[in-house]
Amino acid sequence: MGIKSKSAAVAAALSMIATPAFAQDAPTDQQKAPGQICKSFEKKKTNGGKGKSPFAACVVGVKSARTDLEKVAEGEKTKKSNPTTLCKGMAKKKGEMDEKSPFAACVSGAAKAQREAKKLEREAKKAEKAEQPEQS
Repeated sequence: MGIKSKSAAVAAALSMIATPAFAQDAPTDQQKAPGQICKSFEKKKTNGGKGKSPFAACVVGVKSARTDLEKVAEGEKTKKSNPTTLCKGMAKKKGEMDEKSPFAACVSGAAKAQREAKKLEREAKKAEKAEQPEQS
């Protein structure tokens, strides 16, 4: 292998290494994972191990809120549901050691998911508006 081909191979390898570093600064319009939204909640089960943990209830709330928002986007529904409506099947009695009941954790997770989706929507509109050329 000659000097030119070696230098070309090194340059190609360096460009592949440097590309991810530049891509990390780019904003993404991906949603956070439900576990990341609910990471502040306790993961121990309530009621002596018989009920759901506040973390699990929060994750259920996030998933139900996202499903609800998808239905609104597809046109199956006209408006999004209230977080309390999304979590109506959860137990409202909190355990002795818990900060929140499963219902409250679910409502909190659903509300966080709805706020996150609204924020992403605003950012997408702002980016779309910035891409359009100004008309005089």
